[in-house]
Amino acid sequence: MISDTELEKYLTAGKIAKKALKYARDLMAGKKKINLYTLCEKIERLIIDHGAIPAFPCNVSYNDIAAHYTPIEADTSIVFNEGVLKIDVGVMVDGYIADTAISIARGKDYEYLAKMNLRILNEVLEYFKPGVKLGEIGRYVESEAKKMGLKPIANLSGHKVDRYDLHAGKNVPNVYEPFSPTIKEGEVYAVEPFLTFDKYSGYVKPGKTITIFSLKKIKRIKKNRELDEFKNKIYNTRRYLPFTPRWFYKDYGKEKTLEFIRILKSERFLNEYPVLIEESGGVVSQYEHTIIVLEKGSIVTTI
Repeated sequence: MISDTELEKYLTAGKIAKKALKYARDLMAGKKKINLYTLCEKIERLIIDHGAIPAFPCNVSYNDIAAHYTPIEADTSIVFNEGVLKIDVGVMVDGYIADTAISIARGKDYEYLAKMNLRILNEVLEYFKPGVKLGEIGRYVESEAKKMGLKPIANLSGHKVDRYDLHAGKNVPNVYEPFSPTIKEGEVYAVEPFLTFDKYSGYVKPGKTITIFSLKKIKRIKKNRELDEFKNKIYNTRRYLPFTPRWFYKDYGKEKTLEFIRILKSERFLNEYPVLIEESGGVVSQYEHTIIVLEKGSIVTTI
């Protein structure tokens, strides 16, 4: 069960996340050239200014990059005439998380892709009730996408959310899975159908670019005091939640930060989250909401 205090914090996180995505739309309105670094920095600053913290770095994944991209270079820009830019944000209030995403689409075919994606998400949220098998959620997404000439990304899924835990053990598939767990009262889920056009593979693969990390251990680094201090700063600000190197440029400078990250990777202190790319080059869309499952009607926190 979720207490009134917990519910209030989930709802507060959801309201801030909604504001962050509206702000993102406003920042991009009418612009052909988009500086993704500046966009992410401004979105994350809004979250902080509202008394919350980012649950993960702002993701801005373009076209066939489905997920896990955040810029670390200040001049990272795209010319956005046609395609789909996915903006995925996480907001945390006292550990209680809201995870939500939109697709900004330009061009007739891509606008159709995004519009149908949002429609499927809104419809499938109605199925989130205690006792429903998560595999049935995937069955609905897959079936509806097929009717529309679209295809879900089969190896991307939504996820159960707990306090301080973005991926809390249960996945919300976007295709049918026969042996799946059951939705229970009091659980919180991030529901996120990813779609592409039917002619593409409907699977993602990891790319070479990695700009998001998380700590996997906190063991002391005896031989390098400054590196140990850097590692401790990550732990003190993020614990084991995802982070991006650019968050530490102000304190350590870009070059030193990236060198510290390189060493921590080599010493196996970090989990890495490579960008995920549609393996046949298909443009991918995404919409996402966070939902709290209750017996007498579930609550979507990010609408």
